[in-house]
Amino acid sequence: MNLQPVFDLVQLCHLKGIQHAVISPGSRNAALTIAFARHPEIKCYSVPDERSAAFIALGISLKSQLPTVLICTSGSAALNYAPAVAEAFFNQVPLLILSADRPPEWIGQRDGQTIFQENLFGRHVKAAYVFPSLENNESARQAGHTMINEAINTSLSEDKGPVHINIPFREPFYPETGTLYGSQESLPVIPPTSNQSLNWKEGIDSICHYTKILIVVGQSAKSEEISAALSLLSIKYHLTVIADVISNGHDVAGVISSQDIFLKNLGNESLQPDLLITIGLSVISKNLKIFLRTHKPKAHWHVRNESISPDTYLALSQHIKADALPFLHELPKYLRASANQRDFQAAWQAVNTKTKAHIKNYTSQSFSDFNGYKRVLLALPDGSDLHLANSMAVRYANTIGLAPNKDIEVYCNRGTSGIDGSNSTAIGTALMSDRPTYLLTGDMAFLYDRNAFWHNHLPDHLHIVVFNNQGGGIFRMIDGPSQQPELKEYFETHQQRDAKWLAQEFDFEYTACANHEALEKALPGFMKPGKRNLLEIFTDAEESKQAYKELFRKLTD
Repeated sequence: MNLQPVFDLVQLCHLKGIQHAVISPGSRNAALTIAFARHPEIKCYSVPDERSAAFIALGISLKSQLPTVLICTSGSAALNYAPAVAEAFFNQVPLLILSADRPPEWIGQRDGQTIFQENLFGRHVKAAYVFPSLENNESARQAGHTMINEAINTSLSEDKGPVHINIPFREPFYPETGTLYGSQESLPVIPPTSNQSLNWKEGIDSICHYTKILIVVGQSAKSEEISAALSLLSIKYHLTVIADVISNGHDVAGVISSQDIFLKNLGNESLQPDLLITIGLSVISKNLKIFLRTHKPKAHWHVRNESISPDTYLALSQHIKADALPFLHELPKYLRASANQRDFQAAWQAVNTKTKAHIKNYTSQSFSDFNGYKRVLLALPDGSDLHLANSMAVRYANTIGLAPNKDIEVYCNRGTSGIDGSNSTAIGTALMSDRPTYLLTGDMAFLYDRNAFWHNHLPDHLHIVVFNNQGGGIFRMIDGPSQQPELKEYFETHQQRDAKWLAQEFDFEYTACANHEALEKALPGFMKPGKRNLLEIFTDAEESKQAYKELFRKLTD
């Protein structure tokens, strides 16, 4: 077997800008492991658990916006990538998955570690490839060069995402002693082609016909330029901008951020837009989605340079295939300030201001999850990264919001919105940045991903807050499961574990608290940079439920 194409593959990854690879140990993938580990310009991380490895790679790509290479052996190993691959697909995060495989004649013959690996991830990757033969075949080698270029370009084009290359290997897998592989020739680097529509500006002049314009910002990376453009539209042209916590739009002037609270049971038709403009990916706010599906706009423009446009609000009328920033810069050319637009914005901001004041002043009598999240979010330092686990962690953060005038970038796995991989994704982004990284998570999401720490690359600037109410508290909030006798055992999955021994095993400084006084005492030390640490906050699930529902009830009253 000729291993030169494998070393070519690695060099092409480098030439195309890839800087990181996450490798899980195995034998069939030995040539890939050796080729990447020996490349001086690619940083490699060895992570034994493939599910965790994939989410760590996801976090690395979230921060770098470049494809991270994932490498695993043949058989069931690659199946463990599936949750992170699906998250990457729907969250539009680039990944390059390289799975080693058995020769095709052994697939289905009950030989060890053989499964059907071709097109393993189905529609959850942008493209799937089978690498050409590794025999001494020059045409196959050149085809491999083309395939690597195409795969990386595809992962970065339009709606970014994961791509999969399955590579069958025959024995021997290891380079012979004394054999040197390298790129003695220049390898072809094929640049990506731009697929952005050249005529996306057509039709946006019709915006002058609308006087109740609402912009909803979905999940997005933090961008000072986009925030500045949205602030201009809000201040000068009185456009209403809604941005929940995962949009990273918390520093937009006049932004509406408490909509998930005040839109619950609200029938005020004065807030109904006639034009809805959406940018970014998904939104958290269920009540916003219900409101806009019930009070439909006359038109809905979705602005994103992607091939398929979602119809989240069941009112889509136009897909503007463009990046958000040039669209937002173009928009003022067609806008005119109007009294209707000012009144529409004022109506949204009035109820938002009232709600924010209510949230700021509200404190439950008991030591609840709400009080704990509120205090931790307020204490986050300037210049930090915030990861939010799914279920209640991201919902509490979206309800409470972030302290104003702080440089905080928010991350959350909202592509599929699963609890798996929250720890690992936070570790991945922390590996890419010197900024302190804070993960806010519940006990179920934290314990589910405990293998995230089972490797030798844990950063010291990782800080984790575990809210432990001994189960999946979100099910207590939902009317359906909360009314069933099976709630505690089968929905919440009541558990009596804590994070103390895990923290000790993986060398975290550990602090526990179960009341206001202990939390106030613990927070200053926890927030300081330095050694990685873990703060566990113990609350009662039923008391937290009552406190959260009281927040809504008092606002209505």
